[in-house]
Amino acid sequence: MEIRYATEQDIEHLIHARLAFNEEIHPHDHGRNEELAKQFRVYLPQAMATGAFEAVLGFVDSQLASTVFMAIRDMPANTAMPRGRNATLINVYTFPAFRRLGYGQAVLAAALRKARELDLDVVDLESTAMGKGLYEKAGFTVRPLTPMRMVLN
Repeated sequence: MEIRYATEQDIEHLIHARLAFNEEIHPHDHGRNEELAKQFRVYLPQAMATGAFEAVLGFVDSQLASTVFMAIRDMPANTAMPRGRNATLINVYTFPAFRRLGYGQAVLAAALRKARELDLDVVDLESTAMGKGLYEKAGFTVRPLTPMRMVLN
């Protein structure tokens, strides 16, 4: 497996992975794929240039097999984040043909190495039932706070 950090030249790979992830997690929303791809083509170069987005790509025989996206932000510090630097992993995704072969674990490990290089305090994520074991094996724990959301539009 070839593992590397994404650059602007990988935007189409990133879009492909994001749409595949969304298709699997939200199968009824696939009608918005063009809209999502358009937003990503604008968002990614800007976010990558400012350091607000990192991604790790894993390829097997030149085919994209697994991804981890990392949204990075600075916030006011607190006891859990003394530097106020954190990331949320999104789009931790291994394409079906490559699952259960260790590729997702390898790409996740590379993303966590990058998080340490960036001197982040914490890394958060939301897990599907399928991914929970992978994250626990990597050292993630369930937080006492309940994730909540309000949709504004």
